Amino acid sequence: MRVWVPYPVSDNWQAIEDFKLTAPFKADVIRDKEYGNRILILKSKKDATYNMPLQITLSYMAKRREYGASGDLETSSKNLFRFLRADKLVPVNGKIKRLAEEITQGKSNNLGKARAIYDYLIDKLTYSKDDPKVCGIGDSLLTLQYKKGICTDYHSLFISLVRSLGIPAKFEIGFRIPKEPQEGKLNGYHCWAKFYIKGKGWIPVDISEADKHPEKRDYFFGHIDENRIHLTTGRDIMLEHTQEPGPLNFFVYPYAELNGSQFNDMDIEISYKALSEVEG
Repeated sequence: MRVWVPYPVSDNWQAIEDFKLTAPFKADVIRDKEYGNRILILKSKKDATYNMPLQITLSYMAKRREYGASGDLETSSKNLFRFLRADKLVPVNGKIKRLAEEITQGKSNNLGKARAIYDYLIDKLTYSKDDPKVCGIGDSLLTLQYKKGICTDYHSLFISLVRSLGIPAKFEIGFRIPKEPQEGKLNGYHCWAKFYIKGKGWIPVDISEADKHPEKRDYFFGHIDENRIHLTTGRDIMLEHTQEPGPLNFFVYPYAELNGSQFNDMDIEISYKALSEVEG
């Protein structure tokens, strides 16, 4: 048995402390070569026997702050070329490029072009979970065809469109933490995107949240609130030491293999508790 689990990001906007792991297997932290994501990999001994079911528990404290406030942006230009390339489900040519040029006609700079695409997606897409064959896959062409989806779909299409114009853009994923209640269980992931403007840095967008909360339309172009956890960056994630061929579409939930084949018989529970600054 081998299990790969996203290890939460630590940067200027998210500090991870008091990380604890309880597991029956040996664990190591590795990085994927393309994006630098930290990944926890757990491996059972070859001939070991275990009492079933097996349980792996991770806990940590995350201190988050708002991203984009007062122009406080990530400025690294590392790996920009990768963030211009297509992903398997995120094309950058053909009808995507033609649509991007149509949406941004008359816009003279990349910031204005990105804003025009952002506004177009809010106006044209409908937030919906009603069709699992379309919603949640993060397939730009499907989203363009059906004009609906969730965060993965909104941001995949945004990334396709801006990349097609030569603007680097990247996909980030984790979990959104509700303001209320103060503790509970999380039922699904959340993702967002960032695009790069030379001289400014990585500007964030959360288009699906802006669509659900029209009063925050301007806010979510250039800001990301602190009510979230960032786990990984990128699409088509290659995990080291896997036997199954091919990358993961995106990486937010644990992935496991048993005897070299993908293992899906897992129950995953994610819970949270919000602490005030006074509590730490």
